[in-house]
This record gives sequence, structure tokens and C-alpha cells, in this order.
Amino acid sequence: MRRSAVALLSVLLAAWSLEASADAKPVSSGATGSPTRRFALVVGENRGGAANVKLRYATSDAKSFAELLVELGGVRSEDLVLLLDQSLQSFRAAIGRLRSRSAEAEASGQRCELMLYYSGHSDEEGLLFDRDKLPYSELRSAIESVPAAVHVAILDSCSSGSLTRAKGGAARPAFLFDASSDMEGHAYLTSSSEAEAAQESDRLGGSFFTHHLVSALRGAADTRGQGVVTLNEAYAYAFRETLASTENTQYGPQHPAYEINLTGSGDLVFTDLRSSRAGVLLSEGLAGTLYFRDSRGDLALELDKDEGGRMEIGLPQGKYAVSLVKGSSRMQADVVVPAYGRAYLAGGDFRPLPAAERTASRGSGGAGAEAGGGDPPPGDRLVYRTLVAGSPVAFDADYKLDLSRGVFTSEEDKVVSASLFWGKARDVNVQIATLADFASGELRGAQVSSLVNGVKGDARGAQVCQLVNFAMGEIVGAQLSNLANFAYGGFVGLQASNLYNHAGAESRGVQLSVVNKADGLGGVQVGLVNVGARVQGVQLGLVNVAERIEGLPIGLVNIEKGGVRTFQVWVEGLSAANAGFAFGTRRFYTILRTSVDMGGEDRVPWTGLGLGLRLSASRFYGDCDLSWCSRFDRSDEAPPSRLSLRILGGFPAQGPGLIAGLAVEGRVPGVPWNADRDEVAAFTAVPTFLAGFKF
Repeated sequence: MRRSAVALLSVLLAAWSLEASADAKPVSSGATGSPTRRFALVVGENRGGAANVKLRYATSDAKSFAELLVELGGVRSEDLVLLLDQSLQSFRAAIGRLRSRSAEAEASGQRCELMLYYSGHSDEEGLLFDRDKLPYSELRSAIESVPAAVHVAILDSCSSGSLTRAKGGAARPAFLFDASSDMEGHAYLTSSSEAEAAQESDRLGGSFFTHHLVSALRGAADTRGQGVVTLNEAYAYAFRETLASTENTQYGPQHPAYEINLTGSGDLVFTDLRSSRAGVLLSEGLAGTLYFRDSRGDLALELDKDEGGRMEIGLPQGKYAVSLVKGSSRMQADVVVPAYGRAYLAGGDFRPLPAAERTASRGSGGAGAEAGGGDPPPGDRLVYRTLVAGSPVAFDADYKLDLSRGVFTSEEDKVVSASLFWGKARDVNVQIATLADFASGELRGAQVSSLVNGVKGDARGAQVCQLVNFAMGEIVGAQLSNLANFAYGGFVGLQASNLYNHAGAESRGVQLSVVNKADGLGGVQVGLVNVGARVQGVQLGLVNVAERIEGLPIGLVNIEKGGVRTFQVWVEGLSAANAGFAFGTRRFYTILRTSVDMGGEDRVPWTGLGLGLRLSASRFYGDCDLSWCSRFDRSDEAPPSRLSLRILGGFPAQGPGLIAGLAVEGRVPGVPWNADRDEVAAFTAVPTFLAGFKF
């Protein structure tokens, strides 16, 4: 029943789209002939704060969409702003720049349009920029503040349908209004409804919605062969394919949503395939589902073509491997897209895949099931090969057994790679070598070697070796080594080594080493020296340094940018002269102090170490610290000791100023106070006032 409804909706959407596209006009100018200038803000945000799992493809989706806008969407490169894992402040600043540039363009007589794309985390209230949230109400206001005739916003994120819901967007035909290049109004497209999750796919190498939307705009939605793709055509195609692709996934069907309020005649041309310098022309007799993979093996385009009409698609220059699937038939061809001009692809260019190649179903584990097309092609079998590498004992054995589904993956997706000396693979689950392992793609399992392990992409699992582990992307799991670990994309889990740990992005977990360094950490650092740009948690070590810490540093030396760093000189009563250096974070500090009793005959100094708490209010601050002080003399007896409690305030909070307060000092029980009489005193306290200066 659900499939019948989807099919009926697809027919209706296609009919509306064809009717609207008949009146479509080019994007270059309006009906009055005034030039049109498009501005674009494209945002990719993999992070989502400590409460959300880091996304894998949001930034790559944003890059793909930005390239499309410049290549086919009429956006000049200087009129596009691309933000990847940037702050909310950067987003607001970018909107401000586009607002100024659009106002200048309109003042010069140009007609302006704004395109905004966001891929990342969101909830029912707004978009997430790491730990900050942009409410949908502010997003709408920011979009509408840019002077433009048309505002188009595309959100590929969870619950993004709440944006359309905010103004009462209701279910209605997607193409209620047609608009040409002289239209006015807005169009908001979202990848999911207000209560749904937006889903990513390893098989597609991106989100379902953005993948199908980009495919549509590159020509998959141009079913009439006009050489242009309108907003209506693109949305109809993306809606249909996203819903069909997610029907059998773990999270269930994903329904893109919309709010369109455009007035005018005709339709908005989103991409003009005729303006592309490079592309592919598909012959009339070619029919079936076509998959275009670039030289890296990434899925660049996916489309269905019917027999009987030509189809033009825009693709960047390069070599592509094209798979054609029609029923149980699978064929493949290679096509080279020139820098200028069109490559031609016909049915005669395809060759049947031999049985060994047909076993290569990329992502046939979780990804195939994700997309609802998980059945492996017939003829899957175990592939084993041995390569002699200049020595009868050096070999590389690749077992391509997909442990999750009992089928076999393609050659580049080595599930198990075992090597005597060193191993190299693209995407791998288990990699074992005596010397070194390297995965140029991603790791889903474990890397074990005696020297070095490396992953170019993200890692989900464990890296274990004697010397160095490094992951250029994010690692979720553990890095264990004797020397050093590097997670340049951050980590979630554990980093443990005997010398050095480094996390180059936002991380959550535990770092254990002599020296730990993290750009951003939510968790615990344990070592002699701990360094963090932003730390939410605990630093436990001899020296703790942080640009900003929201938690507790425990150590002899604690330093935070903007924290406590003052030198103090004070007197207690009229007899004791004191000096001390307080250093630490904005709230906790350590104090090293010394004092001399000027009223007694013996002026042997006392030295002490203490911990304190600072509370700041406006320009004033208050301190409370407790110190253990000892007096060093040449007697054979144990040196006397005492506790010192200070409660004081100061002005101003920063820079030189005055300090004043109350000090309470007392003898420590069980410690001789008078060495000559060998008296052991009970604890007594004597309050006294103090006053002094800080520098």
C-alpha cells in the first residue's frame, strides 16, 4: 500500500513539474531584462555538541552542493560563502557580508537571489553549530534580512521540517505556485519532517536527500531533455528518491518537507546544464539505472533513464566508471569527461560484468541494507590472492568476507587484510601486519601492528601498535601505543600511550600519557602535562594548561587564559610579612607563599603551598584559600607546621590593586610547636587582619 502511494505521489509530482517546466525561463535575467545575480551561503556542520554523534558526510555534502552552484547554478565563486565546521558567530558574520553585497548589487540595478544550504545537526528548535543553537525564528529573520527578490533555503538535517512548521506550513501540492526569474517570494525545502531523522548512507557517501537533490540538479530530473532543471523538478525527484531509498532503513521512511510562497509566472530555473563546460550526453536507446563513480570510487551521480529520449547531465572533468543496472543485468563502461564539451555514452559502450566483478557490491553490508536494496548479486564468492613482493616470504593476503551479512565486498573494501611486512587497503575492517598498516579510506574494526598504524579517513574501532597510531579523521574507540597517538579529527573513547597523545578536534573521552594535548575535550586528561584549548571535565597532572576550562584542574600548576595570575604582598597584623604567587583558572588557583615573623627573635621564614577558590563580580573579586606552611630551621627536631586560611577581597579584578581580608592561622595537632620545651599543642587558631597589594 505504501509503495502504491509513493508511486501515485511521484506521478502527480512529475506531472506538476512537467507542466511548470514548460514555461521555465533561464536564470540569467528577469522578465524585464535586468541582470540577475545569485548569492549563496553553504554550510556543512559535522559537529553537534557533546550530546550528538559526529556526522561523517555533512561537510562533504556541503562541498558537493557548493561546487554544483558554481558549476551549474549561476553562482559566481566570489558570491559564494562556504562554511565548514565553523561557529555560529561565523554564520552570522557571513549573513552580514552577503546582506551588504546584495544591497550594493540591488543599488546598481541588479536583481538578486539568495541560496542558503545547511547540512548538519538540528532539532525541533533550530540548527546546531557545535554547542550553539540558531533558532528557526532567527534563521528566517536572517534569510529575509538579505535584500533579494527570491530566497531559497535548503536544510538537510534532523527535524528540519520544523522550519516550515514555524509558519504553519501545511501539506499541499509542492508546486502550488509557479515562478519565473522575475518572481518574488521564498522557498524552503527540508530533508525531513519535524519529527524525523535525516539519514546518512555509507553506500552513497553522503546523506540520502542531498545525494538525490544533487543528482536531480545535475540532470537526473530533466526528464524532458530541455537542458535545465527547475526548482519544482529537483524537489519532486529528491522527494521521490529519498522516500524510496529510506523506506526500509533502520530509522524508517524520510519525508522531505517544503514551504513555497512564490509569485510570478513560469518556474525558477535552479541549474542550467547548457552552461556547463563539461558533461555527458546519454543516448536515446540507453535505459536503466546508471551509477557514476569518480576516480576515487565515490558515487557522484545516480539516475534512472527511460528508453526513447536523450538526456544531458553536467559532471566535472574526469574519468568515471559507469554501472548500468537493468533487471538482473549488470554492465559497466568507462567514460572520460573532457574539460570542454560533452562525452557521449551509448548502450554499445557497456560491457557485461564477469562473475568475479559482479561479486563487488560496494557497501553491501550495512549500506546496502540501508538503502533498501541489500540483496547481493548472484555469484558472490570468496576471493583470495597472494602477491609476491620481491621475496618468497613477503606476501599480502586479502580476505573479502563481509562478517555482517555473509557476502563478499569489492576489492577496494578489504574486510580482512593480513600482511607479513606491511599492509595497505582502502576501506578495511581488520588489518594486521608485523610492521605497519595503512588504510587510505576508513577503518571499521581494528588495526594491529608492531610499529605504525595509519588511517586517512575516520576510524571506528581500535588502533594498537608499539610506536605511533594516527588517524586523519575522527576515531571512535581506542588508540593504544607505547610512544604516541594522533587523532587529527578528534576522538570519542580512549587515547593511551607512554609519551604523547594529540587530539586535533573536538573529542570526548580519556587521554592517558606523560603529555596530553587536545584542541577541545569533554572528559579527562591524566598525565604530567595536560594542554587543552577548551576542556569540559577534569585535568589531573603536575602542569595543567587550558585556554578555557569548564571543570576542575587538579595539579601543582594550573594555568588558564584569563585565569588567576597575581603576585601578592601583604602583612598579617603588624608582625608577619608575606609574599605569594597565585596562579590558576578563573575559579580555582594554587598559591605558593612565604612569610617571616618580624616580631620574634628568630626570623626563619615559613613557606607554604595552598589551594584556593575565586569568585568574581564586576570589577571586584573574592578569594578563599587554605595553605599548609612549614618553618625550616637547623634543629634536629621536626619542623613546626601550621595551617593558614585566608578570606580576602580585591580591587580591581585585573591588574595592580589592593587586597584586604581576614587570616586565621593555627597550630597543627601532634607537631612540636616549641622545640626547646617539646610541647605538643592542640589545634588553636588566632584570627588576624591582613592588607596588601597585588601586581
